[in-house]
Amino acid sequence: MKKVNFLFVAALALFLFGCSSNQKPQFGKAPLHLDNFGLNLDVETFFGDETLFRNNEKYSVKSEEQTIQLDGSDSTLSFVQYTVSSSPVGDTLARFNDFYFGDLDVVMDFDDKETFMVAASQENVRPGKLDTLIKEISAEYGSVLPNDKNNEPRYITYQWKKGNKLAKMVLNVENPVSSSNYSEETPNRNKLYVDAYHKADNISVTFFITNPKFDHYLVKARSTSGLLTRY
Repeated sequence: MKKVNFLFVAALALFLFGCSSNQKPQFGKAPLHLDNFGLNLDVETFFGDETLFRNNEKYSVKSEEQTIQLDGSDSTLSFVQYTVSSSPVGDTLARFNDFYFGDLDVVMDFDDKETFMVAASQENVRPGKLDTLIKEISAEYGSVLPNDKNNEPRYITYQWKKGNKLAKMVLNVENPVSSSNYSEETPNRNKLYVDAYHKADNISVTFFITNPKFDHYLVKARSTSGLLTRY
């Protein structure tokens, strides 16, 4: 009986530890899970172990303060962007189920209390892996949202929305809808996208998770720089 009680307590402890780890992930301990991600990252805990960044050839880490101004308005939004890149010998930094990313950006307010955005990137992705990733994101977020017909993106872009979270995936593959003239009023966008990236080489993927507030500023911004220009 004592053995049963001990096993139960041990199992409970492991479960609670797992829950705690998921709620407060730590950089360098395991990839940041972007599936079922709550946009509530505790950056003090996540980047807490500074020894991982000092004289470490596996990672390149930097932070930058930025301000976005809405086009035609005096309204601005300031934030801090943390950028972490892994070298070829470094570990993957984020994952969505079994899809792994080598670069990670975290955008926070100046007080590091509110997570505006998390973005993860990966190069040299095989089309088959993309097929699976799109299906798994859709399983969590629902159907892919249609793009604005009056503002067709230059590159293949998938968008989703679930509650107060927006997800967007951008490929470095020219959008066949914007680069060609189609007589159809409503072309089969999904088929055109799939056909296009299955013919492409060296596909790069950037996956964003953000909230409506930050999305509004990025879409209406007078200008952006770095990774945010891909959004």
